[in-house]
Amino acid sequence: MLSKAVLSIESVESVTAGVTGATDDVAVCAVRCLEGTAQLGMVFQPSGSAAVPGTPGFLLTGIEWYGKQVEQLDTVHSGKVTLTGAGAGTLAKRDVLNSAPRH
Repeated sequence: MLSKAVLSIESVESVTAGVTGATDDVAVCAVRCLEGTAQLGMVFQPSGSAAVPGTPGFLLTGIEWYGKQVEQLDTVHSGKVTLTGAGAGTLAKRDVLNSAPRH
């Protein structure tokens, strides 16, 4: 069972627009985990002014910690994450992302 996690974006390192016919963008961001444990497969939604109602969110598809690919990022740790989803190119420094509840 995946728990709740909160990520703060420290920087956006790269954004790749979705390929022709696909709507998903891919963003690679340096983040700090503020709460919980971020795990591969979690879906994150921007909070506050960056939130866009009705968007499906961003799927956490990669986590790099000290140069190694890992499956999770724990509270107070920083790492590089890959987020995939429509509008990932709109992510910016200081955005806070909350994990979406799984149904």
